[in-house]
Amino acid sequence: MKLVYIRPFIHFTKSQRLGLFSLISFILVLQAILWYQPLWYTPEPLPKEAQIWLQDTSSESLVPPYKSYPIKPFNPNFITEYKAFRWGMSAASYQRLQAFRTQGKFVNTVREFQEITKVPDSVLEKMAPYFKFPAWVSTYKKGNSKPFPFAQEPPKKIVKKDINSATADDLILVRGIGPVLSERILKYRAALGAFVAMSQLQEVYGLKEEVFDTLLEHFAVVQPPVLEKIKINEATIKELGVFPYFRYPVSRHIVAYRSMNGPIRFEDLTNVKGISVEKIKIIALYLEF
Repeated sequence: MKLVYIRPFIHFTKSQRLGLFSLISFILVLQAILWYQPLWYTPEPLPKEAQIWLQDTSSESLVPPYKSYPIKPFNPNFITEYKAFRWGMSAASYQRLQAFRTQGKFVNTVREFQEITKVPDSVLEKMAPYFKFPAWVSTYKKGNSKPFPFAQEPPKKIVKKDINSATADDLILVRGIGPVLSERILKYRAALGAFVAMSQLQEVYGLKEEVFDTLLEHFAVVQPPVLEKIKINEATIKELGVFPYFRYPVSRHIVAYRSMNGPIRFEDLTNVKGISVEKIKIIALYLEF
């Protein structure tokens, strides 16, 4: 690019050059004043009320004192890893105690605790005053260093209730079943008339497999229920449709098959469109042929 094209943009008159010089000089002087201001600037003293307020807020009286909680006695057999660390036990000592506990054994004396964990005397002196062993330890034979075996209670036998007589309150006691799910179970039981097999509970919407397994531990079909059977060869489409396994259009297929082939027998159920083959044996218990 030739100089002749940019010359009008860089050419200044004498008055313009003088103005630029004055502007730059003013900026430099102003920057120098601002830069050296801390050397000669003295802030004004704060009012007396503000000084008193600052003294009050900086006093220790505003800081709440640290509240120390008393150390409660504890059973060293159940000490947590964090608590063991706070007492000064090493990781190796804590692991020795856990390995001893996994054998189903319990520490019953202070001396036995040190023999198993190998904690130093300095740590034991801090911990021992807070050890609390069960009452049966004091009745155990003195001088016997053999660990006292943990007396496990025999598992309680669960008496299963009849699922067909269970109430909403009974069902809610099962872990995983709330008011909504218990109401669904009762409504489905009412629609069927009664449960003939526990597997039918799996057909309830929202019932998870783990909850169903828990139900099996507490409930059963204790005795065969008395059912009001459906006359499959006489019932209308509407009457059949009330039965949960014969919802429309299955009820229409039954009537159509019946009108074309005559009375339906048990072995004919597999030929009716829409009827679950896996559930035929259960369905047949509700029918009268």
